[in-house]
Amino acid sequence: MSRSLLILFLALFSQVSFSQDFKFGKVSEEEVTEKQHPLEEEANAAILYKYRRTYYEYSQHIGFQLITEVHERVKIYNKDGFDWATKEVRSYIGGSDEEDVRGIKAYTYNLVDGKLVDEKLDKDDVIEEESSKFFKTTKFTMPAVKEGSVIEYKYEIVSPYVTSIDDFKLQYSIPINKLEVKVSIPEYLVYRKHYNLRSPIRFDIKEDSRRFKRGELEFRMNSYEIVKENIPAMVEEPYVDYIDNYAACIKWELQYTKFPQSTVENYSTDWEGVTKSIYNDIGLDKDINQTRYFEDDIDALIAGVSNPLEKAARIYSFVKKKVKWDEYYGFVPDKGPKKAYKEGLGNTADINLMLTAMLRYAKLNASPVLISTPDNGVPLFPTRDGFNYVISSLELEDGILLMDATDVTAAIGELPKRARNWQGRILRENGSSDWVPLYPQAHSSYSSRMNIKFEDGQLDGIFSKTLNGLHAKKYRNQHFSKTEEEMNEAVTERMGDIEVEEIQVKNMHDVGADIGENYRFHTNYGLEQIGENLYLKPFLFETIKENPFKSKTRTYPIFYDFMSAEQKQVNIMVPEGFELVSLPESATYHLPENAGTFKFTAVENGGYLRVESIVVWNKPVFTAAEYESLKLFYDKIVEKQNETIVFGKLAQDDTAELSEGDE
Repeated sequence: MSRSLLILFLALFSQVSFSQDFKFGKVSEEEVTEKQHPLEEEANAAILYKYRRTYYEYSQHIGFQLITEVHERVKIYNKDGFDWATKEVRSYIGGSDEEDVRGIKAYTYNLVDGKLVDEKLDKDDVIEEESSKFFKTTKFTMPAVKEGSVIEYKYEIVSPYVTSIDDFKLQYSIPINKLEVKVSIPEYLVYRKHYNLRSPIRFDIKEDSRRFKRGELEFRMNSYEIVKENIPAMVEEPYVDYIDNYAACIKWELQYTKFPQSTVENYSTDWEGVTKSIYNDIGLDKDINQTRYFEDDIDALIAGVSNPLEKAARIYSFVKKKVKWDEYYGFVPDKGPKKAYKEGLGNTADINLMLTAMLRYAKLNASPVLISTPDNGVPLFPTRDGFNYVISSLELEDGILLMDATDVTAAIGELPKRARNWQGRILRENGSSDWVPLYPQAHSSYSSRMNIKFEDGQLDGIFSKTLNGLHAKKYRNQHFSKTEEEMNEAVTERMGDIEVEEIQVKNMHDVGADIGENYRFHTNYGLEQIGENLYLKPFLFETIKENPFKSKTRTYPIFYDFMSAEQKQVNIMVPEGFELVSLPESATYHLPENAGTFKFTAVENGGYLRVESIVVWNKPVFTAAEYESLKLFYDKIVEKQNETIVFGKLAQDDTAELSEGDE
């Protein structure tokens, strides 16, 4: 056996040898003294053991209840793993019944003076917070946590909502040494299992079915079990939309129920049925059709305006100023649009259903659009839980414009990043529904221009850039609330050692308009003199310095958020007393299937040079299979944008002749 194989064997053996006893409270000294994870040395923490059991409990007085038991043991290797010492458990509180988190028991284990010491979580350190109208969060932070600690906790969730099993998450950003999942479902509820097809990991499920008797009730219990070891951590990669969307998990879809002395009740439906039930059962139609509270204000606002887009723009701007977002998601109103209008505060549904109502009142073809935010994932099957947000839409002859009035920096047709996730479901007034893409269908542009001259051994220049669409929105997100002085400080800080002056930012608060940024600068950045030659990297601070894609392989898709056209132009005066020796060659590169184009141009015209880089992304999302071509494409961009222009010093006689000619 080779030395490396022996080391690996010993590491695996030691891992198994002190991890056999997962009974609560049986933490070993070896677990506490372990310095790093044996398989993933870079891990800041690891889940030594994760147990979850979900089952149905029956009593004659209450009937069925859904019970979920959780037991987790976590190792903290270093300070970066301290976040894992805080646990948050979300539970549903809507309606007359609510879920209950109970039986919390937790300890932190440390080695003190060579002895294993445990410290118990105090009940007073368990906090319950109302995170929305429909959910509460039970939160606790483990005591006495330090590098090397092992924490362990268990609790259970008791739910009266027997027709809804929460998703089973099977992978995290840290490794899992051992996972045990058990689910027991009585024959009266028939579920379908859905795996996350975005995850490359698959789990074997052991299925079983046995007869059970509880009091006078006898039924068949269908059981599912997963036992798996050494589940790798999800590794962050650049340009990932939301890493948890790629975690291995199981979702449970209830197809139908058939309880004793009851008829079959079907739950499985299509998206048309889901959206109709949301629109009618939850009462969105009532919220949209209620108009009396705002009619006078809207009549005055759009008086004399006939253009549909101008009407919509006025109403959209009015709502954003009238009602602030309370930062709660939801497609169900919290206060209700009328109360939110009066108080000036509401959740996403309060605000965007109000906007939809106003647009319809103005005789515009407006409809709500149900969506799922990136952190809620992509809906895999028709269910109300697939949505957690609502926006508004305006249908015109040439297409659909989407609006989210919770975002003060978003223009008509623009959505905040939290609302751009694949596609949404539009609910039309006539009862029909359809999918609509949430990614913008047009390119957003970024264009910059530099005029550079050599002055007293340094570069003096004028810089200007213009940002359009979501490039402008991204800029506003960062700086919208800044004063002029704060904005100047932000630009100066961003430029670092480059001296800037006469800073101007245009159209910051004119939402939807192009943003302009201009200033003068002085620097030696990108300029180097070696012997008699000057070497200049012409794009200076506008260059892409390195390829963001460094790994050999890629697991997840690449998200660019939106289609983009980026043009950077540099105009350079040949320095006095020098001549052009070398100029980079012009070149054009294409991604397969016209997914992207990079065009580099460098030309000389008398005593002036023009260098230009144009990068166009024709789609916002690339698959992992396209990674290699995308990586090579970036290599070309980095290579060309960092090539140097070489100027050589003119001979003394040539300089004299030029001077005489000038005279």
